[in-house]
Amino acid sequence: MISDKAMLICLHITMWTARKHDKRVSEEVAQSHEANTNAGRYNKHLLDQAEKLEELRTLAGQIRQYFYKVTLPWSDEGYRLLPSHFYFEFTNQMSEFKTAYGTLVREFLDAYPTYREQARSSLGLLYRDGDYPDSSRLAEKFDLSTDIIPIPCGEDFRVTLGAEEKARVAREIDQQVKQSLTRATSELWLRLMQSVAHLAAQLERPKARLHTSTLRNVTEIADLVPRLNVTIDEELTALAQETNSRLGGFTRQDLAEHPAARARAAGIANDLAAKIKHAMKDRGYDTTDESAAIGHDSGTAEAVAAVVVQMSDPKPTDPAPQPAPAPEADQIVARMQDYMELMAS
Repeated sequence: MISDKAMLICLHITMWTARKHDKRVSEEVAQSHEANTNAGRYNKHLLDQAEKLEELRTLAGQIRQYFYKVTLPWSDEGYRLLPSHFYFEFTNQMSEFKTAYGTLVREFLDAYPTYREQARSSLGLLYRDGDYPDSSRLAEKFDLSTDIIPIPCGEDFRVTLGAEEKARVAREIDQQVKQSLTRATSELWLRLMQSVAHLAAQLERPKARLHTSTLRNVTEIADLVPRLNVTIDEELTALAQETNSRLGGFTRQDLAEHPAARARAAGIANDLAAKIKHAMKDRGYDTTDESAAIGHDSGTAEAVAAVVVQMSDPKPTDPAPQPAPAPEADQIVARMQDYMELMAS
């Protein structure tokens, strides 16, 4: 059962925006232009050059990138699919993120009075004390947490209904799970296809600068695909392995300095992209929905790569990392079953 192989997880990151809608200024602007009061809004930036708040925003972005990288889409409510064998790795990484997030929050709160004094001069007549919460209330506006629930199953549907109605609802639940699994698997195909196609497009432009992250992103996604492949799609795993074996041997330096190697790699990447796209079409998957994949523009790709490198590449002076113990599937399933029983009681 899929509930033995994966679980659903939702990420929550809350943060003070340091922005405030100024109704008075908005009305003054509307009146001066003889416009309706709903014609626009003036939003103030309450803090100027608050470095610690910017660091928090950057970290929050890295956390979200990691979350989307190791999970697959599931529902519109924010829950995503996490394979069971990722559970301990994921929780350990999130624990590190939470520690770093908490440290930055404390540093920001320590610097908050200074930032607030700086805002008095930068905002001028727009400054109002009432726009700024006190430090104790401000601390409550920052949080990082995750919710984990089991994948719903028709057999777990426990409500007092007639047998026929209960069977119908159970079928609907199982159908929804099947549709969500199809969506998750199609995104995994799309991630692989778009990363390879993006590399091919870069390689076909002889004068285009090839970023290290572009090549690395392909191999990292190809490595990740089998681990996220909860439906055990053998063709998908085979294509990911073929991608690694055929493109993994190229280096950015070789591709940048040797036109023949660049042309050969472009041909391989185009061939792989075509094979992946053809297989997706055979399955009825959308090959054009760019919104489903982790971004492959250089900025996003570099951000994702930075998070992965940060997690997986120890410094030369660091001791060799010890492999995490393999999670016991029945241990995780037992936790999920306990949760289901608690919810049903």
